[in-house]
Amino acid sequence: MKLGISPLLLLAVAGLAAFGARAEQADRTRPVQIEADSVRLDDLNKTAVYEGNVMFTQGTLTITADRVDVRQDDKGLASGEATGQPVFMRQKMEGRDEYMEAHGKRALYDARTGIVKLIGNAYINQAGDELRGGVIVYDMRTERYQAQGAADDSSKGRIRAIIRPRTTQETGAAKP
Repeated sequence: MKLGISPLLLLAVAGLAAFGARAEQADRTRPVQIEADSVRLDDLNKTAVYEGNVMFTQGTLTITADRVDVRQDDKGLASGEATGQPVFMRQKMEGRDEYMEAHGKRALYDARTGIVKLIGNAYINQAGDELRGGVIVYDMRTERYQAQGAADDSSKGRIRAIIRPRTTQETGAAKP
């Protein structure tokens, strides 16, 4: 059995955890450790399905889910979907002793578009700042977030954001 799916897995895991450019950069060079109750690898179709208490670890990055599906297209670009109650992600932020945490019922990643999407009770916390909604979308190329209150594009529901004030030390601003 050749495990040609692993580079694709690295792309998908990195993409699912890409909520913020301030994530620990050294994690990208660390090996990926995967634990699950079962896995189905299909080298011919370039797919992998991990099921049951799935845990991905790469450096300070941890992703837990009930199931993770990873696919690779003909151009070698990866996409992944994690589902769980909830899917949970945690990663140390670059140069700080703080962590980014995110969760949702589903997490999607598409390397072609650079889009990461949390769906269903979506939540992100970076250094105490929080964003909640039905759907949170992060564009890795533009480093922009978009959130909507309801997961089904209806007008029901609202987003909620909490932004804490920064100290002078955190912002690097000079004191008057």
